[in-house]
Amino acid sequence: MTKKLVIHLISDSTGETLRSVGAAAAAQFENLAYEENVYPLIRSKKNLERVYDKILENPGIVLCTIVDDEISKMLEEFCSRNKISYMPFMNNIVSLIETETKTKATKKPGGQHQLNDEYFKRIEALNFTLEHDDGQNTDTISGAEIILVGVSRTSKTPTCIYLANQGIKAANIPLVPEQELPNFLTTSNDMLIVALITTPQNLVEVRKKRAIELGLDPKKDDYTNINTVTKEIDDAKRIFNKMGWPTIDTTRRSVEETAAAIMNIRAQK
Repeated sequence: MTKKLVIHLISDSTGETLRSVGAAAAAQFENLAYEENVYPLIRSKKNLERVYDKILENPGIVLCTIVDDEISKMLEEFCSRNKISYMPFMNNIVSLIETETKTKATKKPGGQHQLNDEYFKRIEALNFTLEHDDGQNTDTISGAEIILVGVSRTSKTPTCIYLANQGIKAANIPLVPEQELPNFLTTSNDMLIVALITTPQNLVEVRKKRAIELGLDPKKDDYTNINTVTKEIDDAKRIFNKMGWPTIDTTRRSVEETAAAIMNIRAQK
């Protein structure tokens, strides 16, 4: 029997931290229907009070990242009165850092989203990645820190975008059947090139969904034919082996896990 978990995520910033933590924790439980309700930019008593009714209408666990002590205390008292499970996610971490460093926290909402050098580095990386998606603008691709190569629908684009959000300039090149590799892939020794692969069965399923989205008939297309796809994958593997590129199987990996594996390879270079 599937149980339902309701989590209310209350943040004085974007709520990204809480969403990641909540989803990661919920993923540890099988047969659990997870419902998240996100309330970002809660920075005043008035904003917080508007959330109360929504929590009472659909009770569940309350997680918060609110650095203002007064507002955080209000939420804690509300949860206590209504017998709602509550965890102030940031408090223990901030207190631990204060104790360790003997430095007082600024208690500034959204401090991690300041417009600093790291922020602008991410924006620059994201712009680069979008400009060099799917084999575009190869004349300026030498600026890439990482190039992903793979057949169609192996998560190249979402992985590149995830890397760009970490401040890494990533580009991707599609491996097209019967087409030669671009020269810069075969002659460059400076760029980190990583190949992405998956199983034929998984690729067929992904491509069928894409074909249906585009209004095509997946039964009448080599793009989704298991024999054609199997050959395409085998040919890709031969090329990757010949080039000596590190290869990652994305079949059972999330985009985040694939990106982490790529970062591992990068760190060992």
